[in-house]
Amino acid sequence: MVQRSRKKPRCWGCGLKPEICACDRMPRVELRTPMRIVQQIREQSKPTNTARLLSTMSPSVPILPFGMREPPFDAIPLEDPDVEFYTLFLRDDAIPIDQLPPPAPGKRHGFVVLDGTWHQCSRMARRVPVVRDLPCVMLPPGKPSIWRVRTQHDPRGVSTFEAAVRLLEIVEGPEAVRPLVEAFELITARLLHLKGKLKSPDVPEDWDAALAETEQPRPSKD
Repeated sequence: MVQRSRKKPRCWGCGLKPEICACDRMPRVELRTPMRIVQQIREQSKPTNTARLLSTMSPSVPILPFGMREPPFDAIPLEDPDVEFYTLFLRDDAIPIDQLPPPAPGKRHGFVVLDGTWHQCSRMARRVPVVRDLPCVMLPPGKPSIWRVRTQHDPRGVSTFEAAVRLLEIVEGPEAVRPLVEAFELITARLLHLKGKLKSPDVPEDWDAALAETEQPRPSKD
């Protein structure tokens, strides 16, 4: 368990309060696609971090922390000779994910997902060993994020979990990631309910409508 304060204990696995813990609803999904998460170290202790959710549900996706004084960043998981890695990052020369050239004979595509604020990810894309030399890929436009738990300054922005799953959905197909999507929706609904942003902790049938309803401006008091 991680405790943010004496009044607000949170489950380390799902980030929810113990009485509504969703860890028993989190699947274990084996992915065919090599994926690594490079995480800004400040994200590590946040109960609202979604990279941890992905790594828990998909144990083959390791989290590689970056930004500590010691020990130095471990780039070994990014140096697999059988994998051609790309970084998921919206750089000017990023290749649309659906336009990737085939991998070299005997190799397969793999992806590095950066975890942090936009500013932190931009710095990591330039500074992390190995990552800074990788070509970048980008996702096609998609639905707005449902992860309204943390403030999103760019309406195009999505959580690390959502970005990774959208990539995997394109690479492996919707059925491969469906259990991940369903678990993430459940956790998101419960967290938003705790924050007063959803009327019910149940997953809404229409996310867009449910979130739009909570974002209506409140009438001013005269």
